[in-house]
Amino acid sequence: MKNYRSFETSVRAAGWLVGSFLLVALLLSVLLGAMQVEAEGAGETAVSDFGYGFNMAAWDLDRLQNMGFNWMKVFNGPGSRLPVNVLLRVEANASHMSNVTGFGDSIAALAQSQKGFVEAYEIGNEPNLDASYGWGAAPVAADYVTLLCEAYGRIKAIDPNVRVVSAGLAPTGRVTGDWEGHSGHNGLYQDEREFLKELITAGGGNCLDGVGYHPYGFSADFDAEPDVNLGESTTNCTNGFCFRGVEKIYEIMQANGLGDKTVWATEFGWIVEPPSECLADPSWYGRLWQIVTEQKQADNLVGAFQYATTNWPWMETMIIFNLNFNQAGYPTCEQMRYYAVQGRPAEAALSAMPKVTSQPIGELLVSSSIIGTMITPEQQPFVQEVGVPIENVGTAVFTYTVAANPDTLTPGLINSSGAVQPGETAVFTVTLNSSGQPVGTYGADLVVTAVPTTTLGVSVTIPVKLFIVDQIYSTYLPLVLKQ
Repeated sequence: MKNYRSFETSVRAAGWLVGSFLLVALLLSVLLGAMQVEAEGAGETAVSDFGYGFNMAAWDLDRLQNMGFNWMKVFNGPGSRLPVNVLLRVEANASHMSNVTGFGDSIAALAQSQKGFVEAYEIGNEPNLDASYGWGAAPVAADYVTLLCEAYGRIKAIDPNVRVVSAGLAPTGRVTGDWEGHSGHNGLYQDEREFLKELITAGGGNCLDGVGYHPYGFSADFDAEPDVNLGESTTNCTNGFCFRGVEKIYEIMQANGLGDKTVWATEFGWIVEPPSECLADPSWYGRLWQIVTEQKQADNLVGAFQYATTNWPWMETMIIFNLNFNQAGYPTCEQMRYYAVQGRPAEAALSAMPKVTSQPIGELLVSSSIIGTMITPEQQPFVQEVGVPIENVGTAVFTYTVAANPDTLTPGLINSSGAVQPGETAVFTVTLNSSGQPVGTYGADLVVTAVPTTTLGVSVTIPVKLFIVDQIYSTYLPLVLKQ
């Protein structure tokens, strides 16, 4: 269920104008005001009871939706409404510590450009590692918190309803020793549990809506008990190298005052066997013990979702790594290809898996953020009718009403109430009248309200403007013929 917001402007003029500077200023102020009204009128984006997602190479949205999944994790802003929820991962690493304000500026610009298109942001990736996909230096949780809080504040100031998730921590196992006073740290990477404790101590819990973690399954089955070895590779989780290792993360959250926060599994999965020539490839060093069969991958992924939705009310969203990296043109031995589920038994199994769903909710979308026109005194008496579409992009019926709040303009209304079924559009008509009015700007507000109150975007205000000007100038671009 998505909110397809738009900043489409319904300004209707008698011609392309460039009139007086005053008139241009008036129009700009109206347009800017219309965008602000749209932002205030739109409701919070709907999020299902549980998030089923994929990391994706190509954005195969049809496949994702046909599988019944409602989230995708991306690394570039979509720039438009998508029919699924979007988790956008942004870069946050040691290199940004030299200019935290500049980092914040870039995050703010991103949040502004993606407002209404993104449901959640993940700030960085595996910051307890110094690898190229981690912190990029010996990891320090307090430094990461500096960036996390900078990003959180900037994003929330622009889009307060969006979710901010801390970077998914990499499962490292129990790391012994200290590095510069940091427990469980060897100077290269830090035990994810110790890193999380330091993150919370540094105030990071105040700057997140969810804690990110990567509960990869490794060789263990989805239900292997954490920190226990029962003698088989499928039951060996002595180092927390199993899907249920995330339970230890939540235990730390509870013990440190973050029990009311959720966990996001922003990557997890099981790796399957590559072609035989890849087994000696250096990139597979340390991975061979993790290999499972394709059927075991399918069973574990389905089992993981079922276990989480049954036992973990604190798990909000689980995003598999990955859907289709095996279709992305990577070299044959690239290990990311073998976490993919497309074309393997896991794809069909996950499609058939029952999903936890939310109660149906209607969602109001009014794409016109301003209604306006421009005339001269000589064009009076003036009557114009403007149709305004109302769309239900949710999953339950709602009833709308439109009321006019006149100021210096009294618009008429036709079809000002009605019911809109999911996926359908209704149109109400606004009538603008003017007779004998002097030069000036005339306005009113239309308030579109939907019931029941569970409807998202429950109330939207649309300004109505009538500009009466002395003269309208038409400006035409020159015709240029291609040689």
